[in-house]
This record gives sequence, C-alpha cells and structure tokens, in this order.
Amino acid sequence: MNQRDQELLDKQLWGVSPGPSRNGGLTSVAFVVVFLVGIAIGDILFAHDSKPIRTASHDAMGVISLLDSVPPNMR
Repeated sequence: MNQRDQELLDKQLWGVSPGPSRNGGLTSVAFVVVFLVGIAIGDILFAHDSKPIRTASHDAMGVISLLDSVPPNMR
C-alpha cells in the first residue's frame, strides 16, 4: 500500500476510526448536568405531600403493648 492508498483509506474511514476525543470533559459535564436537571424536574413534577408514617417501633408504649399480647412461650 503506497502513500496515496493510505490517504484514500483514511478519507473513507474518517468516521469509524477511533480518535482522541476533543471535548471529553465537556461531554461528561453536560451528561451530569442533564442528569441533575432531570432529577430536579422529576422532583417538581411528581412531588407529593406525604405524612410521616408512625410505626410501633417509634412508639415505646406501642412496642410494650405488642410484647404484652405475645404468649409467654413465644418470648
């Protein structure tokens, strides 16, 4: 393969040959920004007011009352 053939091959394969990325850092930053903006938009669109769920584990008297109802052989 001579120099002319190599140049023609380079012209034909310019889109598939791996080359160094010129803006790799910019692409990464753009990806992170788009990801965070998507999370923020989703939070705004799908935010709902939810009451905190009160469980027996947060209420000492509730836990004690649950333990009192367990038969002695199960403790």
